[in-house]
Amino acid sequence: FALVMARPGLYWEAVAAYAAANPTQPFVAQFGANLEIQQVHVPDDQVQNFTNNDAICILIHNRIPPDWVDHAYMYGVVYLEQQFHQPTMSLDVF
Repeated sequence: FALVMARPGLYWEAVAAYAAANPTQPFVAQFGANLEIQQVHVPDDQVQNFTNNDAICILIHNRIPPDWVDHAYMYGVVYLEQQFHQPTMSLDVF
């Protein structure tokens, strides 16, 4: 999931590809006060096989708005910037 967040525009491209491949069922992002997000359960022996495409499919299936992914990217950049430019870095980074 972090690798999807780290590549600006990747999720937007995936949503566009999904829309092109599924013209009768277009992607409609969730909105409103109450959202439904299904938790993913990946067996321990399958974690190594989990790919960026798997993460993207889960995001699309949960109808996660591309804006959220963009925000997560910026949040991560700011967080890392703050962590790496402190006199003593937090061990949370590692």
